[in-house]
Amino acid sequence: MSRGLPGKVSNLLEKAKESALLGVDIYNKPKTSFRAGGFVVLMCIAWTSLFHAIFEKQRVKYFYLDEKNPKRFKKINGENKAWGLLDSATEFYKDENSPVLKNISFFYEIRNKIEHRFMPIIDPMISGECQSLLLNFEELLVQEFGDKHSIVENLFIPLQFTEQRKTLPKSKQDEKIIDFIKTFRNSLSADISDSQKFSFKAFFIPKLGNHRNSSDVAVEYVKFDQSNSEEMKKYEKFIVGIKEKNIQVANQGKHKPTSVLEIIKERTKQKKTMSWHTKMWKKYNVRPNSKSCKVEYCQYDEPHKDYIYTDAWIDLLIKNIND
Repeated sequence: MSRGLPGKVSNLLEKAKESALLGVDIYNKPKTSFRAGGFVVLMCIAWTSLFHAIFEKQRVKYFYLDEKNPKRFKKINGENKAWGLLDSATEFYKDENSPVLKNISFFYEIRNKIEHRFMPIIDPMISGECQSLLLNFEELLVQEFGDKHSIVENLFIPLQFTEQRKTLPKSKQDEKIIDFIKTFRNSLSADISDSQKFSFKAFFIPKLGNHRNSSDVAVEYVKFDQSNSEEMKKYEKFIVGIKEKNIQVANQGKHKPTSVLEIIKERTKQKKTMSWHTKMWKKYNVRPNSKSCKVEYCQYDEPHKDYIYTDAWIDLLIKNIND
């Protein structure tokens, strides 16, 4: 039990810390297949408990009201029903554009989708967001309860063999959650998607020097201030020096209407017309107004003044090919 804290706050805090450490333990075990799944479920418990500990400390009533009697709290097995993760996070982070809140929202949806499924295929896809989920947790933990409750001393960088991973076969459930991940990311503003608090991105570079000391750590995190323009220029110059010279492809994985019809013909052997495609996007209200789209299925391409469509849109059309 944490000294100096009320009993309920202490119990919630210890539950939060233990859940986070268990999540990291699962994620870092070499032979674990349910890596991201186990980590996400336990980190959602950790975050929920941390919020409740904070609310308890601040004497905030973090319980749902009874719909039939708003003056009373809803009961579950005789106990007040506490706010869930997303409601707690939304209450704490008032700004709906907070990268931390977006990161939590992302994993709240992921948790609901994978809780009863086995999906190791997403592990390498969400590693950056997983790292941010943990770092944000540690930052809030220390901010609210002090350095003595930090869990960072219990965390280590896992040893790596290689960045290459064997490609796993995809099931229909895999494709659905992969589409969700892409759609969620596409819906974010550049400020949020580029934020380290939403998805942690880093280069691992050999540490060079002629005066190596036996006490030197093998891996160090260099914390930088993104609001410091001079400091950021220094890092950007450094990154340019090591960045792979890849040609950036805009709108990768998106399709023009003609391409959509060609893919449908190839996969179903049915030839559809442009007027049919128009009827379909009107039917499913994919383009509510002149420059608005349901991002899961469509995006407006500002430079070219036209619309492009996703793989999920093609899948939906094929599923309802006879409409």
